[in-house]
Amino acid sequence: MEGQDPNLISALFVSKGAYKRIADDFRPYHRHDLNVLLHALTTTLGVWGAIQLAMVYSMKYLVFVYAAFILLTTPFLTGLIHTIAIATMLLLTPASASSVSVAIMAIVAGYGLQDLAHYLTGEATFMSSYILKKPMLLVLHSVWLLPLVIDSVIMREFFLPWFVSRNRNITCTVVNKKSVEGLRSYIKENVPETKETIHIWPHKQSATTTFTKDIEDDTAIYEAFRRVFAAKHYDVKPVFSMNEIYVTAVGAKKEINSDAVFYTPHTDGPYWWLPGASLYRVLVGITPNAMVRTRFNLQHESFDKVIDLHEVLGFDYNRELHWIDHTDKTNTERRSLLKLHYIVYPKGWHRYGDLCASLNSKYNTWARGNFLTTLRPETMYEISMAWWIWLTTWSNAYFNLYFGWNNLVYCLAAYAMGAQAFLILTSFRHYIIYITTFAFRKPPVAYGEFMRDCKIYKTMALFHFAKMMYPKIDISMSSSTIPHDLLPIILTLVGFGVTLLATYRLGYVRTYFGSELGFVKPKW
Repeated sequence: MEGQDPNLISALFVSKGAYKRIADDFRPYHRHDLNVLLHALTTTLGVWGAIQLAMVYSMKYLVFVYAAFILLTTPFLTGLIHTIAIATMLLLTPASASSVSVAIMAIVAGYGLQDLAHYLTGEATFMSSYILKKPMLLVLHSVWLLPLVIDSVIMREFFLPWFVSRNRNITCTVVNKKSVEGLRSYIKENVPETKETIHIWPHKQSATTTFTKDIEDDTAIYEAFRRVFAAKHYDVKPVFSMNEIYVTAVGAKKEINSDAVFYTPHTDGPYWWLPGASLYRVLVGITPNAMVRTRFNLQHESFDKVIDLHEVLGFDYNRELHWIDHTDKTNTERRSLLKLHYIVYPKGWHRYGDLCASLNSKYNTWARGNFLTTLRPETMYEISMAWWIWLTTWSNAYFNLYFGWNNLVYCLAAYAMGAQAFLILTSFRHYIIYITTFAFRKPPVAYGEFMRDCKIYKTMALFHFAKMMYPKIDISMSSSTIPHDLLPIILTLVGFGVTLLATYRLGYVRTYFGSELGFVKPKW
């Protein structure tokens, strides 16, 4: 290595330059967060296997030599965490429980799963960069592998920001304004005014195809995506089959038809459960608009958006709860939007991305058919379908608003792990949410989701507490006229009363870090 300290001892133990140089070379091959997380698991498994092998052959002293070498040749925090990890491995598995076959399987699995992690995340291995030129580097790479991974975890703040609910909506102004004006002119000249919304499929007619294609490829839209989805983690591409031009109805809408869904909190699709993939609906304003506002139930109200001419608003088709209402202003032109769709999926997972896009496209076609059937419901079947669309939309929306599918999955998984795991995982989660949201408040937080989750898990924690404490409360009076546990009960009620009063005085928004997150001004 160029610039290597001529004194090997100094490079290893004093300046620690040898480790720092390998760490600098290691990081470009481990840029993906998922790759680092998987390496933290697989490397730990392999090292655990090596420790077990040493214990089987009564060579435990080698473990101490290895731990001391790492402590002396790596940065202090890295070495400290590594030492704690090794000590934990030694304590958790006594020598009597060690097995050669299990140890060898752990080492082989740890090594093999690391290559799988690189394959899944589309990153080359560090070893491939040097093995033909400097094969002896493999020794240091192997010895320092766990601390190198620990360094990568530290750089990602121990993945704690993953606990924060983020606002993943995108906004921008299109660059291709001429194409927007082209669609605007087309609507004026070719689309009649009706009492129902009109939907035009832009790729099925030559007059709108070119304009739509220009906007689909707009650089500002892709830049907006990249502000939320890093290029090292995700690929983004259009889903042409779902795109449409939406022209609003003129005149009063009926009370119960499919148009009523727009004014009801709703998500557009059912595929919230597809891991790592998001289908985005991107709305492009192709007429001036000051009247209709798009609102988001699980975001702070400051992120509500009136989509004006040339403006863009994008949100997760399957997960973002939204609806529209009216401001106190009026429009002089029919509100018209170009609805674009993009699939966001793990980088390099093109088949998975295509599958997710296909599922959403097929659902959209099915839902669109039902939607058009119930625009003007006349038969009993059409009226029933209109009610069904409205009721399912309403029930799904309120479930998401007050609990959420992600929390349901989390609670079911915790419950499946046993009573003790369920108690722990649901009693303290709200504290983790509080701490991580306060500490990692940028990028913007999905404030409504943050408040919802805090309330859910705090309520569950209180129920757990009440269930555990109620059998222990002694209200018998025996010789005294005062119940034994009356004082603790009074103090508990006073404590909760002070908490409720503080919340009332501050308001929910300020109680839940509203001023710290920048949504409201501090109030003293």
